[in-house]
Amino acid sequence: MITSASLSFAIALLLAQSAFAGEVQGTLSSRLDFYPDHADGTASEGRSAEVKIDVFHDLDESRVVGEFIARGDEKDSGRRITEARQAYFRTPLAGFDVFVGNRQEFWGKAESKNVVDVINQSDAAANEGKSDKLGAPSISAERYLGIGDLQLWYISSFREKTFNDSEAHPSSGLPVSSAQYARKEGKDADDFAARLSSFVGDWDLAGSVFYGTARDPILSVASGGRALNPYYALQKSIGLEAQYTGDVTLLKWESLHGTQSSLLGAHDFAAAVAGIEYTFYGPFETMWDIGLIVEIQHDDRPQAAANQFGVAGVRLVFNDIADSNILFLASADRKADQSVVSLEASRRISDVTSVKLTSQFYNARTTTSTFGQLSDDDAVTLTLNMFF
Repeated sequence: MITSASLSFAIALLLAQSAFAGEVQGTLSSRLDFYPDHADGTASEGRSAEVKIDVFHDLDESRVVGEFIARGDEKDSGRRITEARQAYFRTPLAGFDVFVGNRQEFWGKAESKNVVDVINQSDAAANEGKSDKLGAPSISAERYLGIGDLQLWYISSFREKTFNDSEAHPSSGLPVSSAQYARKEGKDADDFAARLSSFVGDWDLAGSVFYGTARDPILSVASGGRALNPYYALQKSIGLEAQYTGDVTLLKWESLHGTQSSLLGAHDFAAAVAGIEYTFYGPFETMWDIGLIVEIQHDDRPQAAANQFGVAGVRLVFNDIADSNILFLASADRKADQSVVSLEASRRISDVTSVKLTSQFYNARTTTSTFGQLSDDDAVTLTLNMFF
């Protein structure tokens, strides 16, 4: 259900619209989830609602930006959240644009997985892929140099990953216990990052460094097999990104190399995604665009579901006034022991409404594999969005 705190938060944000006339946009989303293969004792369906408010206000050369959400779920308390995803003040200072507050930032080029995207924590309980993130309380600065755009980040505290309830989906069926941290400061440990991005001809290039708490925890079974224990490692890494943009071809690369701590000590790691997307424009005398996607993933960190995955997909863009599009992706590990198929389709119904259909279907040969633990988490989701 939607809590009274969430409702009060949403009402306050709606009232704020009058104070920022013309600078506020809102989205009200109603969502239905269906779980066709749910196990006994777990949810067979779910209902939730979310209010999102985007607001900005200019003050001479400065700007105040906010993105606030209040989400309630009928059954899954892990999905309930009241959050300032973004709430920052941006101002010019000493040749930089300086940002203070909660801010979101995306790094990466690949479609299936973004190993270099290290700034924000994932709101994993939302089950919206890489689109839902938690705000990072930070001070950041950006400046254009002669060779490209420079970003500097100081993140003052850590946000833990959100998890669904043990009887909800997707879930291992075990509750998540209190987190452990490699760094003695725990949530209060500081993170630092920097990124330099540039264009060279048809190439979009970027390099980044990160020192801080790894965003994805290492999960282990604890309490005699009755709970999952998340361990947040210390990560020191260098990220690389490259994208070639041709007339019909996109070549994508991103990689992350560094060290990560564990309960047994520090270990070197390497993670990378390489891919190609080839687009047919207007095939069969239509207005459609059909993109064929192939990507290879490698990730030897213990957080990864498997060391290597192959990904194939199709992106269909209808180029109509309803902004209709479909994305289909199928992923399988190198040994074909586990796989997942996902589908996203969306279109506008009117100027103020849109609908989105998503689905994920997991398959695994063994129940001990990562996807084997998600065998009852196949899901079909229908979301109706209303804009105001």
